[in-house]
Amino acid sequence: MIYTQSDIEQRVNGGIQGKIDMLINKENTLNASARELFNKVDLRSALRRANLAPNLFNGIFPYQCPTDLKGYALVDLPAQAKRFDGDWELTTPEQFLRLNGSKKSLCAIDDYNGTRVLLLDSEVDSKSVTVAELDSLTSGGGTWEAFSADSDSVATDNSDFIKGAGSLKWNITASGGTTAGLKNDGLNTLDITNYLGGTSAFFVWVKINSTTNLTNWILRFGTDSSNYYSKTITAQADGTAFVNGWNLLKFDISSLTETGTVTDTTINYTALYMTKTAGKISESDYKFDWLVLKKGVVNYVKYYSKYPWQTSAGSYLENSTNTTDLLNADTDEFELLVKQGVVNARRELAFPEGEIKSAEDDLKDAKKEYEMNNPSMSKVMVTDYYVY
Repeated sequence: MIYTQSDIEQRVNGGIQGKIDMLINKENTLNASARELFNKVDLRSALRRANLAPNLFNGIFPYQCPTDLKGYALVDLPAQAKRFDGDWELTTPEQFLRLNGSKKSLCAIDDYNGTRVLLLDSEVDSKSVTVAELDSLTSGGGTWEAFSADSDSVATDNSDFIKGAGSLKWNITASGGTTAGLKNDGLNTLDITNYLGGTSAFFVWVKINSTTNLTNWILRFGTDSSNYYSKTITAQADGTAFVNGWNLLKFDISSLTETGTVTDTTINYTALYMTKTAGKISESDYKFDWLVLKKGVVNYVKYYSKYPWQTSAGSYLENSTNTTDLLNADTDEFELLVKQGVVNARRELAFPEGEIKSAEDDLKDAKKEYEMNNPSMSKVMVTDYYVY
């Protein structure tokens, strides 16, 4: 059975003796009731399975978190095909970072600055090749140098880095151009034939002094500075905006722009640079570290959604705005939503205390029966005070 906003409105109206138009805003009351029930109960129909973004990579920890994930209600991170990870263990982001790759099949949800990020440490057996550690001027072969007149003072930094023994630092000059970064036209030859298309991506860490007037980051890789592929990104690997400090960038090896003709078996040129406004000048302490090419594995994320509704076109909604919007509810779940709506409506309309309590008891009993028949599949968060 498919239920709409109109269906639940009619049923709730029956539970309050036809007084639904006396509510301050009946749509708001129905939306609040649906959100409240979805928050309290892990409903079968709230289960969703979405593609993990980006694909699963060994050694890459941050991933995009579904925007409609309810709290920490993760169920599983299943593989599309062969499964490498066993049962995933959910922990706090603090413990995840403390363990720092020492425990596999570990997941966490990190909340900060109004954003949510999935942290995953996987055993997945993904192909990987380190292009350059970026801990010396000759890392990976050739010599790293300024990409344009807007960047200079390229040097090694052995005190501020992510991996290996250091990073490469550089400054933005006062030239007033629109690009700044590093390049290398003598890298050790790399064959990318088995990485093109599909699930592969370049990853690199960049330290940003200031995101002001920074438009995007661009990666070029090819046979030489006249024959190369390029990819432009406008967010971090986990989908969040660039921030001041260290950022993990991901450049998918798909939908590439080709300049000239690239020989895929002999890649030895690359450039990493920002597009900026002409007014972004005279800034120091930009850094790159650990340029690596990885082939990912397609995985899903299964979770309980906090969105009770869908449009008729199938878009998930936190709040309904149309009488034809669909409830994410089966028949027994629809009855729970009706009971929650009746409770909230009777409270708002100041029904006699006995009638409110009767509705509350009815809802409580129905929820208890539902949860006995449909136990939650959400993972239980586990953490230790000490790591032994």
